[in-house]
Amino acid sequence: MIKKTYTQFQKYTYIYFTFVLTFLLLGKSYAYEAKEDYLFEVQFGNLIVGKAEVSVISDEKKIIVKAKTRTAGFLNTFYEYQGELISISQENKEFWKPYKFTTKGLFNNKNRYSNLTWGPDKSVSYKLDPVLDLKEVHRIDKSSLINVMDPLTSIINVIENIKNKKSCDQNFKIFDGRRRYDLKIKSLGEGILKNDRPKSFSGDVIICGLRMFPIGGHRLKSKWKPEEDKFSDFKVFFGTTSSGLLFPVRMNLERWFGTVVVRLVSKDI
Repeated sequence: MIKKTYTQFQKYTYIYFTFVLTFLLLGKSYAYEAKEDYLFEVQFGNLIVGKAEVSVISDEKKIIVKAKTRTAGFLNTFYEYQGELISISQENKEFWKPYKFTTKGLFNNKNRYSNLTWGPDKSVSYKLDPVLDLKEVHRIDKSSLINVMDPLTSIINVIENIKNKKSCDQNFKIFDGRRRYDLKIKSLGEGILKNDRPKSFSGDVIICGLRMFPIGGHRLKSKWKPEEDKFSDFKVFFGTTSSGLLFPVRMNLERWFGTVVVRLVSKDI
């Protein structure tokens, strides 16, 4: 039972963690090339169960996000997971468009790889290894892959919307190679975070809520009922640090198996 619970935890946090990586770009200028490194910690209950090292390279024409994630501490008792992600988004007038999205990981001694490339006509080509097991997940119909974005590029566009319109509200068609879902993001207002762990943020925040609606690639048997999800179940908090940057300082995910919290660990907070 415990192992099954942690397997569910890994499945959900893999999806949601992808969004958090790109929120790092909020508040930055793209008029020059810049590279910054970050560290995230993932907490489940009272335990630190995962970490991610993230590098962001940006200029006025492109944004490159590279991330390495791994399980940590008690979670390794049940399984060990290591993964890498690379995303490239390109500037296109008033919004960002996807160019490449690659993920690879090792889970239960099995390698998984996905590589997506977008063409000038917005079409997407992709390679998976292994291919989807249709005995375990729903089929992804190719007709649903029109005007899709990878999850990182979609969130970069949300960031631009927050900067320009002070709103999180946007909808996207998402495809990461193994999952096709619709993403809805909604403004949940403002609030105040208290310092609940060493080096964590304390202060005023802007709150965004996320919901996902599966189209394909989701498991045939799952306790997840997306129609019952609320925007308040998955929240991302944005705060202004001592350096004056507005970017995510925390993420809360409420699921049937418990609460997942992702915190940015930074010397500047």
